[in-house]
Amino acid sequence: MPSGNRYDYQDVPPETYAGLRHAFSKGRYFNTFIRNRFRCTQHGAPRTGGLDL
Repeated sequence: MPSGNRYDYQDVPPETYAGLRHAFSKGRYFNTFIRNRFRCTQHGAPRTGGLDL
């Protein structure tokens, strides 16, 4: 279950971002190709309601 925290990932190549947008399983793609590979910053408190895709 998502934490509701928002993160900005830095220096993600356009082709990696495009791969995420087209991936059947976005979570699996994110965990394999983005998480722990790029610097990120957390922004603000967790959001309530809504869904950002």
